[in-house]
Amino acid sequence: MIATQRLEKIKEILLIERTVDIHKLRSILNVSDVTIRKDLAELEKQGFLIKTRGGATLAEVSTQEITHSSSILNYDLKDYIATIAANTIEDGDTIFLGSGATCYLLAQKLKHKDVTIITNNISALYELTPHLKRVFLIGGELLYRENMISSSSEKVDDYFKDIYVNKAFTSISGIDLMAGLTVDHTLSTFVYKQVPNITKCWTLLADHMKFNKIALFQVGTIETPDRIITNQIDDIYKNAFLEKGVEVITE
Repeated sequence: MIATQRLEKIKEILLIERTVDIHKLRSILNVSDVTIRKDLAELEKQGFLIKTRGGATLAEVSTQEITHSSSILNYDLKDYIATIAANTIEDGDTIFLGSGATCYLLAQKLKHKDVTIITNNISALYELTPHLKRVFLIGGELLYRENMISSSSEKVDDYFKDIYVNKAFTSISGIDLMAGLTVDHTLSTFVYKQVPNITKCWTLLADHMKFNKIALFQVGTIETPDRIITNQIDDIYKNAFLEKGVEVITE
């Protein structure tokens, strides 16, 4: 495992467990204690962790970056959408929660529900783990966007092939009548393309600024999701979704 891969793996472990010791890292990374100490020193220099005797803890600044709502672009719109989405979730549900700030805000509203969550949203995972008993992370390479952290991998289909959820929630980078549903990062496509295979109820969470926007990579058409929740939608898009059998919710 090369240095950059080791650093990403250490970050992933710390974001989930918040503390780690050198012995555990040695068994996971299969490198010497000297190499691990160098990696920890590099991440401490980046401000990601604080070295301790025999290991490290997640730096306070890292947790603040993940959880501080003021760092979320268009917070009010996304929180409004997340609130509507939370009202569609019931105790006993098994949920897939995608990446992005809106899904993170949705996670905040699920702390006291009796649900099982599968997610690649590490920011949401950090929010949920102190409260829910059953939260599962899909691993892979870490992605950083708008102070949110997620993971994905081209091998994610190996994980998804054995699971099924009754509800899935994802955000999206762009929605266009011709280009369909698009995202910014090629790694994200591997997760999005598996979502229709693991649920009969895929809910898209998108504020009005996502319409008439095209990102780099297509992950579906406007008929791919089962439902869209938004704060505002023009009639041309609303009618297009409804004609394809997609439920539209704005309140």
